[in-house]
Amino acid sequence: MDSSELLDILGNENRRNILRLLSQKPCYVTEISEYIGVSPKAVIDHLEMLEEAGLVESRVDDRRRKYFHISRSLRLEVDVSPYSFGVKSAYPCRTKFNYEHVEIESVTDDPESLDPAARLERLEKIKNELSIAQRHVQARMEEILENIEEEMNGEARTSTSASSATEERD
Repeated sequence: MDSSELLDILGNENRRNILRLLSQKPCYVTEISEYIGVSPKAVIDHLEMLEEAGLVESRVDDRRRKYFHISRSLRLEVDVSPYSFGVKSAYPCRTKFNYEHVEIESVTDDPESLDPAARLERLEKIKNELSIAQRHVQARMEEILENIEEEMNGEARTSTSASSATEERD
């Protein structure tokens, strides 16, 4: 998806509130409607736009209730300065990444060591490396959160099974 389209989609407060809620748990339309205070029809319209953008997916449960959830992680970076404007969207980086300790001050402290164009080029490289590192950290955090969730769900199933077995014995 184009970054400018993504900014347009996220520019709507109701859609941001929907994503905020869905980041906590999967929800059905009525839940979302009550949470953000708009009609179910308006929620459906927002969800359709979020689904088309690939930000949200849905599944139907046993009672035929449609639950919506965030489909995958996405990182959006916006850079606004008097000298540049840029928007970049990226998915978490799941490949190995070697971090190099970077001393940003060393690039700017000694004005005679590099000409201004070379210093600017070096800082741009550092900026890009930091962006990749942030994507990598985001991916690692998600992996850990997924593991925690799986462990919690496994413990919940185990305790449910144990309590069912106890009830059967009684």
